[in-house]
Amino acid sequence: MAKLHRLLLAAALTLVASLGVASSASAAPGNGADVVRQNECFNDDFFFGTFCVDAMYVQNTTETPSGNFSYHANGEVAFKFTGDGIFRFCNSSSSQKFKYQGLYKDGELHELGNHVTLELSRDCFGNQVVDCTFSYDVHYANGQLQFYRPDFNCNP
Repeated sequence: MAKLHRLLLAAALTLVASLGVASSASAAPGNGADVVRQNECFNDDFFFGTFCVDAMYVQNTTETPSGNFSYHANGEVAFKFTGDGIFRFCNSSSSQKFKYQGLYKDGELHELGNHVTLELSRDCFGNQVVDCTFSYDVHYANGQLQFYRPDFNCNP
């Protein structure tokens, strides 16, 4: 059960991180769903560089009179860092695609399904190139973890 709690926490944190970056973005309702888009960059003097975020996702929540609540989200978030000053030769980028669904009955988690794919690339000074991919599929229903399939690969 502790493994399930860690898994659900990791899934929730991934969702919060993905969706949190778009908190200042505009949401345009359409067909019962919210479409969120964000594209912005900002300079960070502490890290000596520019961070850019490009996000687009669609989310939909439904609550029934019987107390059921469902949430669906599907989208992509991309980050890019371009170094400046002492880090002018460092660049990194990541892209995350995600699909989430959850169903709560009477306030209790009844079903959860997540699919996430993350790609990360970093190049500093031409000799510290790292390319990584991480993905996972998880499905939880009726109080049981039905499957959890993580995959992590890094090529330094």
